[in-house]
Amino acid sequence: GSTIEVEFEVTSTNKPFLSGLETFQFPDALDQKSFQLTAPSAVKVRKLISGPGGIVRETDRRVEGSRTFEWQADHVKALPAESQLPPEWTYGAAVAYFIGDPNLYYKELRKTLLDRSAHGTNAAAMARQLAARAKTRLDALKAIRDFISTSIRLAGPSFTELPLSELSDADTTLADGYGHLADRAILFHAMLTAAGFKPEFVLASELPPVKDIARVVKSFPMPQLFRGPLVRVKVDGQTCYLNDTDQYSRLGTTSHDGLLGIVLASRACKVIHAAKGCENRTETDFAISLGNDGQARIGVTRRYYGTGYNDKNRYFSELPPEERKRYYQELVSAMAQGARPVSDLVTKFDAYPGLEQYTLTIDNFSVVDGDYSYFDLPFTAELFRPGSDRRALPLFISRRSAQTLRTEIELPPGFRQVVIAPPSEKLKGPDNCGSARIASVCKDGKCSITHQFEANPAIVSPKDYPDLLRIESALGRKSSRVFLLEKTPAAALGAKTGT
Repeated sequence: GSTIEVEFEVTSTNKPFLSGLETFQFPDALDQKSFQLTAPSAVKVRKLISGPGGIVRETDRRVEGSRTFEWQADHVKALPAESQLPPEWTYGAAVAYFIGDPNLYYKELRKTLLDRSAHGTNAAAMARQLAARAKTRLDALKAIRDFISTSIRLAGPSFTELPLSELSDADTTLADGYGHLADRAILFHAMLTAAGFKPEFVLASELPPVKDIARVVKSFPMPQLFRGPLVRVKVDGQTCYLNDTDQYSRLGTTSHDGLLGIVLASRACKVIHAAKGCENRTETDFAISLGNDGQARIGVTRRYYGTGYNDKNRYFSELPPEERKRYYQELVSAMAQGARPVSDLVTKFDAYPGLEQYTLTIDNFSVVDGDYSYFDLPFTAELFRPGSDRRALPLFISRRSAQTLRTEIELPPGFRQVVIAPPSEKLKGPDNCGSARIASVCKDGKCSITHQFEANPAIVSPKDYPDLLRIESALGRKSSRVFLLEKTPAAALGAKTGT
């Protein structure tokens, strides 16, 4: 084998803090690793050692006005190569370090952001011009959001990688037509202030308020993880976050819904919430009409809320006609082999929620066998998609999601007796990580079944993982999706007498 040694040096100046994370467990076995951190004795070094005890060894040496920490580990077994893992510092052997004053950093950051926002004469003039053409305050807010989204291109590194002195004035970003997220947040603040709003800065993270994560975040400074600068405003009784959506988005949605953020004015760690009705979810209605010969006509109506609306609105707005045709073909073929469209694809995103609608037929949707007919629901019910049969590491559910599937079935005239249908049931995951509720009713020649799925952020331990598998197994079993129908007496008698 070969040994490759690499040595490099990085020099950073004027950074408001120094932080990092060194891991000591990997998908490959670790022979030996050491990491040293040297700082003047007067500088406070905060550190967090995570993972099983005994893997990482720490030494602390003081020599001539400096202090050196060294962390070592050797002969560490490989971790399983598993997906959907939480942050490494919640389960693995790692060392996080922070040098600086987090409160002072947040204070200086807010001061600098406000200072750059104040240098925005041209930005303020543009904001007043946009607001003057708006009929309502919400219209003014949307006009400013859309202007910045279409006029200012995202470019450059994250602001956390640069000194605070490198943040641009609002007018500079407006004139250049580009900037990183913090530059855009400054421009948002300047224009919203000029339009009569009272904006405030919030730093968003990708961390949900799960107990094991929130406990660490509140006790150990990790400002490097709060690198999504948002601007929050309140208008007409609702709170809107800007700078993580674009002109295709519903005002009030945010891609950081349900995640932790730091309000710079108070330096408080809070959960970011989308406006009411702007949470991310989908609703799908299936209207199925069955014939005696097994043919089915299926109408599908899907409604998109929150970021799902935003993504689909952008997608359809920019979709060329040929690609739209291919998209529809894939939708139809995904329903069943041999499915045929009998309507055009209808998409409406000029209103909220966004709508996607189409109708198709399937010749052999139901299998007719003598006096019986049987068929499956046209979708596979899933809540978590856990994957493997077992896990050695925690499973991370990072975002809340919600989905409702409603299926209305018009039974064939000759098969109105329901022998088997999916039962009503309630399934709940461990530690409130999610739930599935199924309501099933069959009467008067119709069957109605509603599936409601909700997943919540969680870190599911390996010992609780089998509970998730049991939920998926219950949803996937044949009895949860199959219908067995029997000929009605009159139809059966008619078939026997030839009438």
